[in-house]
Amino acid sequence: DFSGIVYHANYLKFMERGRSDYMRLLGVVQGELFAEAAAEAPGFHFVVRSMQLDFKKPARIDDVLDVITLSKDVAGASITLAQSVNRGDEVLVSALVRVAFVSQGRAKRIPDALRRATLEDASVLNEAVAPQR
Repeated sequence: DFSGIVYHANYLKFMERGRSDYMRLLGVVQGELFAEAAAEAPGFHFVVRSMQLDFKKPARIDDVLDVITLSKDVAGASITLAQSVNRGDEVLVSALVRVAFVSQGRAKRIPDALRRATLEDASVLNEAVAPQR
C-alpha cells in the first residue's frame, strides 16, 4: 500500500500461488487431476477449509519473497499444508492451511496420485522435524 508495507490480504494471494506451484513441483498436473477426478465425482474441486496465519514481520515494497509449502498431514478428504512467506531466511508470515476436496458440496476422497505425492512429502517433513536421538 502507500506506506510501502505489503497489505496483509496479499499474503493469501502469495500462498495460493505457492500451493499451485507446490502441486506442480510434486509432479501433479492440475488439469489432469481435475479431469480424472471429474470422471469419478462431478463438480470436483478443492476449497480452503481453514487457515491459521501468524504475521511476524511485514514485507516491504520491492522485497524478494519466497513461499515455502510442505505437506503436514494427509487425511481422507483433506490435506493440511504448512506454508511460510520468507524474505531470505527470515519468516515473515507462517500459516497452516487445510484444503478439502469436495464434489457437489460433499467431501470426497483425495485422488490417489495427489494422495501418494503429498504423503511422501509429509513423511519427509516428519522425518526432518522428528527429535534426534
